Amino acid sequence: ALGPCCLLERAERGGGGASAAARPPQLALVELAELLFPGQHPRQGRELVERLVPQLGATDAPVRPERLRAAFAELVRRFLAGPRAPRRLLAWAAGRALERLRELDAVAAGDLAFALALVDEPARWLDGATAPAGGALSEEWPTGSKAPPRLENLAPRWADEWTELRRREPVPVQQAEPRGLDEPDLALVDRVFEESLPRALAAAGGGGTYRGSQHEVARGVARTLGREKLLLVHAPTGTGKTLAYLVPVMIWALRQRVRVGIATFTRTLQEQAMERDVPIALRALEDARAGGLPEVAMLKGRANYVCWRALATQAPEAADSAGWWLAWLQLALFGLADRDGDLDRLGARCLLPGAVAAGAARELEKLLAEARAQTSCCTTREDRDTCAAEAARRRAERAHVVLTNHSFALARREFFRHVVFDECEHLHDQARSAFSSEVALRDVRETLLQLRRPKGPPERSPLARIERATSEGSDARTCAERSIAAHAQALDAVVALDAALFDFRAWREDALRSRDEKDSHSLFREYALSADGAPILDAQAALAGALDALGACLAQLAEHLDLLPMRGAGRLRRVLDLARGALAELLEGVLVWIPRQDGVPSFAPETFYDTESDGRGESVLVARVLLPHEYLGRAYFPDLESAVCISATTWLRGGFEASSRYLGLWRAANPAENEERAPRVLETLRAPEIFDYTRVLVLVPRDAPLPSLQGGAAHAQYVQRFVAHLAERTRGRMLVLFTNAETCVSAGRRLAPFFAARGIPFWYQRMPGAGKEELAELFRARRDSVLFGLDTFWYGADFPGETLEYLVLVRLPYGVPDRYHHAQCASIGADEQRRTIYMPRALAKFRQGFGRLMRRESDRGCVFVLDGRALEPRHRPFLAELPLQPLAPSAERLARFVRIETDACVRDALVHMQRWDEVCARGLGGPLRDTLLDDAPGAQPERAADDVPF
Repeated sequence: ALGPCCLLERAERGGGGASAAARPPQLALVELAELLFPGQHPRQGRELVERLVPQLGATDAPVRPERLRAAFAELVRRFLAGPRAPRRLLAWAAGRALERLRELDAVAAGDLAFALALVDEPARWLDGATAPAGGALSEEWPTGSKAPPRLENLAPRWADEWTELRRREPVPVQQAEPRGLDEPDLALVDRVFEESLPRALAAAGGGGTYRGSQHEVARGVARTLGREKLLLVHAPTGTGKTLAYLVPVMIWALRQRVRVGIATFTRTLQEQAMERDVPIALRALEDARAGGLPEVAMLKGRANYVCWRALATQAPEAADSAGWWLAWLQLALFGLADRDGDLDRLGARCLLPGAVAAGAARELEKLLAEARAQTSCCTTREDRDTCAAEAARRRAERAHVVLTNHSFALARREFFRHVVFDECEHLHDQARSAFSSEVALRDVRETLLQLRRPKGPPERSPLARIERATSEGSDARTCAERSIAAHAQALDAVVALDAALFDFRAWREDALRSRDEKDSHSLFREYALSADGAPILDAQAALAGALDALGACLAQLAEHLDLLPMRGAGRLRRVLDLARGALAELLEGVLVWIPRQDGVPSFAPETFYDTESDGRGESVLVARVLLPHEYLGRAYFPDLESAVCISATTWLRGGFEASSRYLGLWRAANPAENEERAPRVLETLRAPEIFDYTRVLVLVPRDAPLPSLQGGAAHAQYVQRFVAHLAERTRGRMLVLFTNAETCVSAGRRLAPFFAARGIPFWYQRMPGAGKEELAELFRARRDSVLFGLDTFWYGADFPGETLEYLVLVRLPYGVPDRYHHAQCASIGADEQRRTIYMPRALAKFRQGFGRLMRRESDRGCVFVLDGRALEPRHRPFLAELPLQPLAPSAERLARFVRIETDACVRDALVHMQRWDEVCARGLGGPLRDTLLDDAPGAQPERAADDVPF
């Protein structure tokens, strides 16, 4: 029965109806891989077949049945040849899930039973001479006489590594005496880039050619490390900047035995560097006989990793659902197999088809939230030894080179004294987040309600369950009662603070009738210091006191749990641990929101204090660093021994000054009068452009409605019609970048029927049931598709080749002049704020968006800017950032720039891509007005304030 039932990809994932119930069991190859080896194999069937059963020749040839059969066989053989523990877990958890499924969904039960049978009875479908022995699951099947396997008695794979790691001393973060690379090692850097790296790239399937600009950047980095310098680098797309800094960093860190941090903004670049570039760099160093190889580690935020103790506390009980059993099985098998416990590898793929799939997906999402490592979640040595977050930290401490993110490098200053910041244009905003505090009252309320819902059933309330399990008059009962009392006080304080903030917002709205909007930033301070602000101060003090008391009570209550006669004590302890950690963070945010000295508010001039509203209208308490670049320049960069900031957008407005000020590097090199420190040495390096931009056509339709007209409605309608018109002629291959989420979603909903009717695959960010990572994968997999994206796709997306040939930038990416913006203007002046913060951020984002098109030298395509303001003198700096022929002194290798009416723009673009004749042959040579959108609700335009240039 293997042939008709085992699939390369499952075509049907729908609910169970009569037709679904009548079909035989089905199993896709990737589903069996996720069941047996969660997170350890590719999630695309064809790629998985190639991994399991390599085959010479074209990889795009159809997968024949015999090769698919061989791939299934190889999966099963690998699983059965492994240790016993995974088999025990699979038999027990999947067996329990199967019992539940038979009561709910015959389709899902049949599919799961079929998968288990393939593993348990390989002789029924494999050649008898080569088939593994059967019964591997049957002998472990759950019965009343067998004890279930316990995770507490098993060690995750990452714990095994600690035995070897503890023998190695941590790598120091700084030198006793600063020292850079000597001349022999500088010559080694040259030899790597001239000889060894091209060979390593060729061996890895790359181009294998020497890149002079890459070598130039590497030399600059090599002459910066250990020399008490700061270096700002402009490395255009195609330079190969990751390898340009990796190689000299590896050599220097190994020679000096000093830990160096490489911080990126996106996890995508972090993983790409670790999985693709690090192996190539190590191969090149080995080829060059560098005298040893460095240890390299990757370190993400704690919540990216599995906490084994937390997962053990979530072990299913007899009455739990099939989805919970299978979700727990996935995580447990993942922990036994994965070296790092990095949950990004696991994903959130649901193993169940049929009507129960949605519920199972929610169960997996819930379990992932419970099993993620948290701050201070493991307090004992035994728990830390099995926590993947702790394992990642220990590995990083013993590495010469650590790949991490901006937030970690900024927040954990003791971890690095030498740092390379890639994607450094984000460093300003990351500093704002790292050195600020935001507390949503909704988060406070939800944290409290997870402990006890006053009107909810007691069996779902952890505090009520614990209270009911205690004896009258016992210490545990007293502690539970104090916890419930503190919990009630905290909820009352949240209500009181919310009411006080409502009164403040009404006061602010009334005050702004007679004041300039630009003065709105100071109204919260004014109100808090007045007699009218007393309710806010009282509510803040009450909330802080209640949160502090509740946290202390929960700590005492956790000590009583092990002595109470109740089921699920482990899960309850995990709930209390997470709640205590969350309460501590919330308490800190509440206190810094209105700092006090001798009981009186004491607002710091370098901090912006306010209350804002989130997307649901809930209050958010804000204490935000006012000038992130000043903080970076005064407090962060001066403490580093050396640092490199590198990006493709550091050369702005014809120089480095804008970027150096925006990133705080200029301040580090030019101390203010009130600073008592020596200036840092700042050097700059600009690598030449790599790509031939004559392959790119940039077009601005001069008849496009301005975004400011009619509140943006005319422009929104124009964008929708233009995108539909162009995509129908290009057959997709289009990325459309929006600056506003509402406009993106509204346009996506409006155009979905249009694209569906024409068979054009279409996705948009924030569409139901699809995350941004999945959207990127879907877009890459279909070269004839259309994708609407927001900020994520302005920066980190990489779509080389025919996947992306037409890029549409809907608006100039101006920021929103909110109260925080006005506070900055009041602090340093409106002109200085625009020059130092507002325009550098907008120009860098525009240049990054443009850079999505050309990702390799063979790429070609068209860029449409649908914002006519780009042609006006005041907004011309945006186009000046692009390599355009009319705006540069030389036309060599620069893009052609066109500013004509829409229909002529489309025609020129199709001619440039050599498709105009084919489009006319299809009868689509008509003008824009001939494109009629399918009937759908009209688009909601962006608010004018969302895109007003300051």
